[in-house]
Amino acid sequence: MVEVPCIVGTDGPEPLSQGRIPEFQRALMYQQVTVEKLVVQAYIEGSYQKLWQALILSKTVPGAKVAKEILDELIEANKEYWPELN
Repeated sequence: MVEVPCIVGTDGPEPLSQGRIPEFQRALMYQQVTVEKLVVQAYIEGSYQKLWQALILSKTVPGAKVAKEILDELIEANKEYWPELN
């Protein structure tokens, strides 16, 4: 998916040129995409490790220990809906 800022008028959307994305913002976007890819891989493979890594990388989780606690609580709360993770 590509998000493009635009103005929508009577002739439809008109994309606005943004130029090159600054390195800091690109790194944040890449990190978020990596989190999302790890979540998908974890689901497909039934991988506890990959889901834990995704949580560790998430900017909303302060560290690996907290990520493990969150993941273990999520597994318990959603065990009837989630695949078994190894």
